[in-house]
Amino acid sequence: MSNNLTEKTAIVTGASKGLGRAIARRLNRSGMTVVAAARSEAALQEMAADHPGIIPVVTDITHSDDVKQMVETALSHTGRIDILVNNAGLGHFGSVEELSEEEWDQMMDVNLKGAFLACKFAIPHLKKQKGHIVNISSVAGTVTFPGGGGYCASKFGLQALSDVLTQELKQDEVKVNTLCPGSIQTEFSHNPKSYALTAEQVAETVWMMVSADPAVIFNQIIMRPQVPPELQK
Repeated sequence: MSNNLTEKTAIVTGASKGLGRAIARRLNRSGMTVVAAARSEAALQEMAADHPGIIPVVTDITHSDDVKQMVETALSHTGRIDILVNNAGLGHFGSVEELSEEEWDQMMDVNLKGAFLACKFAIPHLKKQKGHIVNISSVAGTVTFPGGGGYCASKFGLQALSDVLTQELKQDEVKVNTLCPGSIQTEFSHNPKSYALTAEQVAETVWMMVSADPAVIFNQIIMRPQVPPELQK
C-alpha cells in the first residue's frame, strides 16, 4: 500500500526554530502544505519566504483562541488537516526545591496543555481524513533524572495523553505516535555533545512515521545518538 502525502496538510507547532523548523521543512519538501505555528512572526515569515507551501501563523500554543485560529488557518487554505505535530516545548532544570512556580507552570502550559489544546481542536478534522498525530516527547518522558522534575513530569504526562488518544481515536483510524529523542543539537540543548542528534535526523524520523504504510503504526520511538566507543562509559 502507498501513502502519498503530496496533497495533505500538516500543522507543526514550535516551528520557528530548531527541531520544529526542521520538521516543517522536511514535510514541506514532500509536497505537503505545512501550517507553521510559533510565537516569532519574523522567524516564521523568513522560513515561509524560502519555502513555498509553508504557511506561517503566529500562535501562542497555551491560548485556546490562538490554537483555534491556527486550525482555522489550515482549513481556510486547504480545507483539511491530515497531520498534527505537537513539537512546541521548553525546559527549566533544577531540583524541585529550587524550581520556581512560574517555571513549573510554563512547562506544564507549553509541553502539555499546548498539546492538549492542539489535539482538542484538530481532532474533529483529523477524524475526517483518518489523520495522524505525532507528539514530540523526549527520553525524559521515559526515564527521570535529578533536576528534571518539572520537565520529566510534563513529558511523562504527554506520553499518558498519547496513550489515551490512541485508545480514543483507534475506531476513527487516527494514528497517534510519540517520538522520544535524546539530546539534539538545537537552541534547546545547552552545550550539547558533538555526537548529539541533529534536528534533521529527528525530522526524518517524523517523516518516517507519517509516511509509513497505512497498515503500520509506530506507537512510540525512542531515539538516541550513537556514542563514539572512546566516549562510552
